[in-house]
Amino acid sequence: MKLLHMATAFGIASVTMAYAMEINPEIDTNSDGVYSYPEMEAVFEDMTEDLFIKIDTNADGAIDVDEFAVAQDAELLPALDG
Repeated sequence: MKLLHMATAFGIASVTMAYAMEINPEIDTNSDGVYSYPEMEAVFEDMTEDLFIKIDTNADGAIDVDEFAVAQDAELLPALDG
């Protein structure tokens, strides 16, 4: 029974993570699949270059969905409404 509960929890977490890992077209205004500093700055009023660099952990100059999720989990970015 315990295994069933763990499998169910894993399934729910997987669906939640898959949903959370989609690019938000309201942020990604040029539809390139990542968030640039100007795109992030337009949505998050507290976005600074230093914060963007901190979130951009692979230093490629863009925030991908994984970096975005980690930043939200670390409360560096607020949850988006809607």
